[in-house]
Amino acid sequence: MTNDPKTPAAPVDLVHALGNSLKAIDDDYTEEMRELRALFEEAKREAEKDEPNGQKLKALLHDANEMARTFATLDPAWQAVQRVARMFGIL
Repeated sequence: MTNDPKTPAAPVDLVHALGNSLKAIDDDYTEEMRELRALFEEAKREAEKDEPNGQKLKALLHDANEMARTFATLDPAWQAVQRVARMFGIL
């Protein structure tokens, strides 16, 4: 495999990477990541096919990327809200 960004990742590498992402979500997050996890599961199933649908896979990974970026942006604010709520005994 080359380092050319236009060269698609080998399906085995993609399946492995998606499996690792699913494990990381299971280990570190629960409810708040279930939609992202569902996208990764669907992408993994598609990548495991003998002839994966490239357009579907690309769309799923794009959606997952956008969701992960949103989560990464909002997570610190959500953590702060939870800390304040715990201070006031709400959580």
